[in-house]
Amino acid sequence: MNLMLLFASLAAILAVAGLVWLLQLGENRIGDAADAARIAEEQIAGFESGPVLMSNDGEAALVEGRDGRVVVLKRHGAQCAGRVLPRPLRAHRCSEGWKVETGDPRFGHVALALSKQDADRLLTMM
Repeated sequence: MNLMLLFASLAAILAVAGLVWLLQLGENRIGDAADAARIAEEQIAGFESGPVLMSNDGEAALVEGRDGRVVVLKRHGAQCAGRVLPRPLRAHRCSEGWKVETGDPRFGHVALALSKQDADRLLTMM
């Protein structure tokens, strides 16, 4: 009886894990520029997205708004969190690529692995 209960419990755990994997419930990467723009517009009231700088690893993004504001997005648990960055942007090179300071100690800095072209665009945003 106990062995049968053990196998039934194991089967139920594997079934739930398979369902989570199938539905991609734990996936929270920023997929592409359109995804980053949509998330920024959902996070910040009245924000209309413009050009997007995507981190190569899908962990973070910078979204420039049509009104000149810049929103930084980063993975935060099962969701993405966003903040409006103060101007001028503060960013510097680091081992991960670029580190953008948010001005919010609770949010912390955001590391971006940018392509050469996106790094050049970041420098023009500063």
